[in-house]
Amino acid sequence: MFSLTKHVTWPLVSVLAVLATAAGALPAYADPTEVKLNEETTIGGIGVACTGVGQSRNQPQWLTYPLKLVFADPNGLLLADVTVSLTDAKGAQVLQMHCGGPWVLLKLPPGKTFKAEGRLAQTGTAPRTSTVRAPAHGQATVVFTFPDAKA
Repeated sequence: MFSLTKHVTWPLVSVLAVLATAAGALPAYADPTEVKLNEETTIGGIGVACTGVGQSRNQPQWLTYPLKLVFADPNGLLLADVTVSLTDAKGAQVLQMHCGGPWVLLKLPPGKTFKAEGRLAQTGTAPRTSTVRAPAHGQATVVFTFPDAKA
């Protein structure tokens, strides 16, 4: 019969307790919010949309979003099926979403800086990050280029 008390020392128990406490202190991120193609929603107080495919990408409502994130390969071919995370200047995550299209539109407050991270669902591609800021007027476009994406 195996006796736990014979094989586990108190220093090991202390280390395990510290690790368990530290792991509990790490932020737990929920699964990304699914935003369907050509739909709009609000996540964490930020208006978001997912589009970029077919004629629907030319809808006038998309121009009301001050920031457009575009996902592409080095040749400019659009890449779909992306997860976007957005953190504020303090590093707090303000949204995490999944989009089946190649464009993510964001209604960010002008003048505030955020860090955006894009991840393709395609295996073997590294995430890309960029500092983003919504302009006071018009729409800014930020292109995330994935050099390791497969066409």
